Amino acid sequence: MNWTLLFFIFLAPAWARRSLSATSLVTCMENSQITPSYFKVSFDADNRALRYNLDLNTDISGKVTAHVQVFAYGFVVIERDIDMCDIGWKQFCPMYPGSMQIESVEYINKDDVNMIPGIAYTVPDIDAVVKVIVINQDTGETVSCLQSSFTNGKTVSQVGIKWATAVIAGLGLLIAAVMSTFGNSNASAHISTNAVSLFMYFQSVVVVSMQHVQRVPPIASAWAENLAWSMGLIRTEFMQKIFRWYVQATGGSPTVYFKNVDKQILVQRAQEFASKKTEHDLDVRDLDFALNSNRNLRVLRGIKRIGYNSHIEPTSIVVTGFTFFVLCGFLLVAVLVFLRSGAVLLIRMKAMNPNRFSHLRKNFSTILKGSLLRYLWIGFPQLVILSLWEFTVQDSPAVIVIAVLFLITAIGIICFSLYQTWRYGKLSIQRHSNPAAVLYGDSKILHKYGFCYTMFRAQKYWFGTVIIGYTLIKGIFIGLCQGSGKASTLVLFILDLAFTIFLFIQKPFLDKSSNIVSYCVAVVTTVNSFLFLFFSELFGQPAQVSSIMGWIFFIMNAAFSLLLLIMILVLICFAMLSRNPDSRFAPAKDDRTSFLRQSSVKRSSRNLRGEDKAANELFALGAAAQDHSDDWENEMHRLNEVETSSISSRSHSRDEKFASVNEISSPAVEVEGDDDEPKKTAVGKFKDKITRKLSTKKNDRNMRLSDTMKEEEDAHINSDSLTNINQHARAGSESGFSQYSTNRPTQGKDIL
Repeated sequence: MNWTLLFFIFLAPAWARRSLSATSLVTCMENSQITPSYFKVSFDADNRALRYNLDLNTDISGKVTAHVQVFAYGFVVIERDIDMCDIGWKQFCPMYPGSMQIESVEYINKDDVNMIPGIAYTVPDIDAVVKVIVINQDTGETVSCLQSSFTNGKTVSQVGIKWATAVIAGLGLLIAAVMSTFGNSNASAHISTNAVSLFMYFQSVVVVSMQHVQRVPPIASAWAENLAWSMGLIRTEFMQKIFRWYVQATGGSPTVYFKNVDKQILVQRAQEFASKKTEHDLDVRDLDFALNSNRNLRVLRGIKRIGYNSHIEPTSIVVTGFTFFVLCGFLLVAVLVFLRSGAVLLIRMKAMNPNRFSHLRKNFSTILKGSLLRYLWIGFPQLVILSLWEFTVQDSPAVIVIAVLFLITAIGIICFSLYQTWRYGKLSIQRHSNPAAVLYGDSKILHKYGFCYTMFRAQKYWFGTVIIGYTLIKGIFIGLCQGSGKASTLVLFILDLAFTIFLFIQKPFLDKSSNIVSYCVAVVTTVNSFLFLFFSELFGQPAQVSSIMGWIFFIMNAAFSLLLLIMILVLICFAMLSRNPDSRFAPAKDDRTSFLRQSSVKRSSRNLRGEDKAANELFALGAAAQDHSDDWENEMHRLNEVETSSISSRSHSRDEKFASVNEISSPAVEVEGDDDEPKKTAVGKFKDKITRKLSTKKNDRNMRLSDTMKEEEDAHINSDSLTNINQHARAGSESGFSQYSTNRPTQGKDIL
């Protein structure tokens, strides 16, 4: 207990510390007679000490009065006039033309400290601004206007949030890949769809924050910084040194904002043109966010602001994104090669069943290509935006060449994959009246190009083209319109709104839950684009509106991100803790199960015994043969009960049937035989033969569905894949499948 008290006694001062600081001072009027070169101020409310380090150039001569305003979220919280001579600041009483270098400590009156509200020390990423209007006492003329944003050191940008979001999103994709390797196609499709939606949502938050807007509230900017990893913007100290050297060695001029303290960096305001306000039209209760950039101040916006907040030099942003994209791709290949090599080694050492991972070993080349294509699909927004933006900033000739290669490669490969998907879908419709027949029946096509269509219903296999086109148009406006924030925000809002409406109309994803998740992601993305219309000051609204919109942006996205992360964790738990993961997810609203190879049933049956094995087979059969009703899960469990009670009844009914046949046919022709043996008719011999076969079946009541399928597969192993697909055609249906005839899937008897 004593140690606990000591712990709280020592740490309480650190937790309760109240401080404010500012590192940038800018002019807020034209022809200001005070020009700051360096500015650093910190205030400790506990000891009321104000420490400041200033480097100013002034043209003022005489005594001045400072009209001080403190804004919090656009609202004036403190406003008063201060005479520099009355407070004893001799450096400013009077002021003389020339350069002023001041480094000192002043102790503020307790009454003035009490005027600062306590919330200023606790709210993270506080949107607070100090504005000072300098007035010449002799002439009454406004001679200067200075403005500075300050912070309390607390922020929502946390390393823990970055790691949590990255690990959970990556874990979802990894578990989906593992489920696919073990043949659990239904579970893999659901987890993969939701994990990709989560990843694309994270990217959309960063993409919308990359827009060149006039002002991004600190809370919104800090939250976007948490998700910058999804676009490859990850700081590594030794890599940043290599990137600076590479840019300089290839003919570029690398920036050194983190090494050079001669310039002030301002990232919350985004406009670099000069303000047109003068002392005649300066409103003392207005905030001016159209700030000046000069030789001592650099105002960053858009992509540069995101990079700087991630502690990446502006000239290293593009190469950082490209490098981490390639490194993650190599890591993916290494993991797959390690799994395959490990399986082969364990089998040769006779430490593992040779049938384990057979699917991965036999189709490794196709699975590897499909995994890389899916990875390229996820990184497509990152490559497009960074490549196009490089054409405008031109860090170095070598980086431009790399950007061209990445852009052509990404667009070319993705477009070719989408074309192949469309071609096979059309071919399947022509031959089988259903796109799922070839797209899901041919394992090579499924493993290689499945990333383009497995997320969607079979009839909406083309919807991947819509998503890529939507992403490409957004990337063009983000990468090439960094000089016009109002134009890009308006176009992106219209584009997001149109995509959301089209998504609601088409309902393309594989089941109802996946559609709901995609609807929510699209709606939140559209609302984010709408909020950035205010951040760009397209409507000319007061500063209070933008500050409030910033908090709406943070609360909405933080809550939605938490819900998506929890959902992914729940899906992962369902998949990992269930004996048959496919039974935990509703089947897709199409006929893909009728054409998928039943490898999951065969592999899982080897590891089960008795009733568990029979239940596993019934689950797979129910997934393929049920009629997609809302009560699908209860139907699958009911099949197990029906099967148990029907085994004995089937054999009993067959015995009665043949007994009745024997009674009716007993007066048949007799066959001569030995006198010692009883004479038998031809029908009697037939009855004995059938009875022996039935008794053999009774002794093997655990006969498996997978064994029957195995015999059929061995009998037709050399046949053409499209011919095998045609054998699954629905009985009694001319046109084939759901979009063209009925919503009922292929009957179970066709599978058997």
